[in-house]
Amino acid sequence: MRRLIIFLLFLLASVWFGLKVMRHQGYLFLVYQPWMVQMPIWFAALVLVIFVLLFYFVVTSVDRLQLWWLRFQHWLQYRREHRAYSKTRHGLTTLVEGRWKKAEKLLLAGTNQSVEPLMNYLGGARAAHEQGEYARRDMYLQKAYHVAPDAEIAIGMTQAELELSQEHYEKAAATLNQLLKKSPRHPGVLRLLEKVYVRSANWKNLQTILPMMRKARVLTSDQFEQFEINVACEILRNDGKTLAAAEQLWDSLPRYVRKNPDVIYAYVQRLLALQRPSDAVVTQQIEELIRKALKTGYQPELVTLYGTLPFTDLNKQLVIVGAWLKMYGLKPEILLTLGRFCARLQLWGKAKDYFEKCLMQGKNPAASFEYGRLLENLGEQDAAMAKYREGLV
Repeated sequence: MRRLIIFLLFLLASVWFGLKVMRHQGYLFLVYQPWMVQMPIWFAALVLVIFVLLFYFVVTSVDRLQLWWLRFQHWLQYRREHRAYSKTRHGLTTLVEGRWKKAEKLLLAGTNQSVEPLMNYLGGARAAHEQGEYARRDMYLQKAYHVAPDAEIAIGMTQAELELSQEHYEKAAATLNQLLKKSPRHPGVLRLLEKVYVRSANWKNLQTILPMMRKARVLTSDQFEQFEINVACEILRNDGKTLAAAEQLWDSLPRYVRKNPDVIYAYVQRLLALQRPSDAVVTQQIEELIRKALKTGYQPELVTLYGTLPFTDLNKQLVIVGAWLKMYGLKPEILLTLGRFCARLQLWGKAKDYFEKCLMQGKNPAASFEYGRLLENLGEQDAAMAKYREGLV
């Protein structure tokens, strides 16, 4: 209703204005020598309105054309990116499938239109590496550094992985150590560096990064301790070239590591390999280490090794091993060691008894050999041969 009233009022006003214009027509003169234009005012007003409307439509049409052009450009860009994405996705799929040549071709084609070609170059480097094309691999890695300098860690890790697969351990370690300077607690870099050091048996350097691995939570506390023990064993087995060097390595280990039976066993083996046959001081040192270790827990390897040491006072050692027998029971290693000591002391009856009890625990080639040698020394050739055969079966 309200709109109807407004419309009627507007209609009446228009009629009134039209009648006024018709009764009192004014004229508009436009003079521009040598021309002169005369027209009614209402016609001039109508022309002006039409001109304004035409101008408005032209302006809006230009805006719309620009908008359509922008939309078209965006569509073309989207189409190019989508095609590049399709090639990249297909290339990565074929890379996982192990079709290296096709993967390299697709990934390289995707770099020409991709906005972020980093993954294309990294995938292309891996594909070229698997084909043995190391020059192309290095070229792709250099291009990856060029297009994404802020992704140095990702590119460097890829490079190190490829170097590791070629067993270029020094190059891989150098690459990873460079990355480690920029990001000392990066878990991926530390894991990869740990793998490089393990494969290259570089136990000293592995030992230096273990604290960093624990701080980066790559290793739990329990894993760290076990890792440290394993590394210490490898260092003691391989690095000490002299008695002094071996002792220095032993002293450098944390106290809780030196209490571990596996570490003690590795150290004792190293001392035995380096000592002279007449070196009683080293023998005494080894004997003390084994005794201390066996006070805290049973270690069969240490007991077996104890029975092979060149002791001069076997009666004392016989008492010590007898105490272990009471502490840990009828363990085959303890019985074998007691049998060896009794045989060296020419206590033939006791030696036989210990060897027989040891063999009752189960098959034991070392005990069969020692028992056979004892019987052979006693002149029981047939029984000795039977024991020898028993140990070989």
